[in-house]
Amino acid sequence: MYPSLNGYFQVAQTVWETLPPMTRYSPQDGVTLNTYAAHLRGWEEAIISGFYDILFSHPATRSVFREGERPMREQVLRIWYRRTIAGPFDLEYFAWQVLVGWVHQYRGISKSQVMVMWGWLIEQIWQLSHLSLPLDEADQLFRAWMRLANSIQAMAADERLEAYLHKLEQSGVSPRILQSAAVSWLEERSSQI
Repeated sequence: MYPSLNGYFQVAQTVWETLPPMTRYSPQDGVTLNTYAAHLRGWEEAIISGFYDILFSHPATRSVFREGERPMREQVLRIWYRRTIAGPFDLEYFAWQVLVGWVHQYRGISKSQVMVMWGWLIEQIWQLSHLSLPLDEADQLFRAWMRLANSIQAMAADERLEAYLHKLEQSGVSPRILQSAAVSWLEERSSQI
């Protein structure tokens, strides 16, 4: 969809500017993640193996993987996790998350599957932090992780939508006409409730 890496940077910047500052990742969140980086690194193996144990144990999510692919996929998640712990959380990082959204779509991973696995990952950080740290510190780490997760999800979700709309346009269907029809249908349905 984008002819260069610059396109991903542009999408990331555009999405970033639409996110309310109080809800998105902040430099203070980076300080918090850095403060607890040793804890986060210590949880890496449990998170990586747990993540793929879940995906490979369910036929619908297992079906998106090729035979023998799990070690490679685990390594990709490991690289992402380590980079996510280490930062920096700059435009390059968030442009990468836009690309991740496109890769998930290309691989046939549904948005619902992505969302529940993000939920699982967030829950793991909550549980591990609350088992390992005093309550106030665990809450601080969890809030920083949650804002980062929400910002990443926003990047990936926006890219998936844009890629979908682009494919519609390539097929000769006007996504704007479909959007208008969908809004009309929703307005009609909501008036009946």
